[in-house]
Amino acid sequence: MGARLEPRSVAPYFVVAALLHAAAVATRFDLVAAKLPPGTDLAIMLSQFPLIVLSGYFEGRLDHGTESSSLPTWMRIKSVPVKLAFTFGFMYLSCVVLQTLHFSIGPIDPTPPLAFPPTQRALWFAMFSAGMFFPFYLAATGLLIPVLRVLTAPFRALPVALGAVLALGVGGGVGVVVFAVATKTKLPDFVSAIRAAIAASPALTIGVTLGMTFGPMLIGVVVGAVQRSGNVGARTAG
Repeated sequence: MGARLEPRSVAPYFVVAALLHAAAVATRFDLVAAKLPPGTDLAIMLSQFPLIVLSGYFEGRLDHGTESSSLPTWMRIKSVPVKLAFTFGFMYLSCVVLQTLHFSIGPIDPTPPLAFPPTQRALWFAMFSAGMFFPFYLAATGLLIPVLRVLTAPFRALPVALGAVLALGVGGGVGVVVFAVATKTKLPDFVSAIRAAIAASPALTIGVTLGMTFGPMLIGVVVGAVQRSGNVGARTAG
């Protein structure tokens, strides 16, 4: 197990991850999705699970404090960027699944009725996403984070940078399977769709996917290393 990190040492990473997940959630609103270049929605989808696994890797290395060790996970996590990143990440996964299944229970419906005017449809989608933030947070801490801690546990014994790269790689592979299932697409057909998107627009598909994964990873690794170096220097000077 590597050294524990203070939440503020990787807060910039979680801020960026939260913003990217939130932007991805917005693309699940059909009026926004309609304005995206072809293939962008798939490229964004391919980036989400690797980013979620990477967040799980960093979260597993965080020191949430011993005084709250007996509390449930949703109460132990104090860092707002960490909360935002996991909540919006889980929200995106939920949007994909619920829209695929055409599932709804009252306001729990990411697909606004087509008969509504655009403004009302936007408010409906906002109610599902931002308005349901706390339930999504509870679900993320109760369902998603425990799984991610187990999945990324082997990587936390490695140097931070190597563990982060491996987390992205595993997240990418698992994510293809997860989203094939989430969209009710046979795995070979989903892989074929990825290949077709890359062939049609390689710069866009690869650029968006890598930019939304390796970009945040570099921020987490570099900023974390700088913070740790500063902490070591302060202790040495003291």
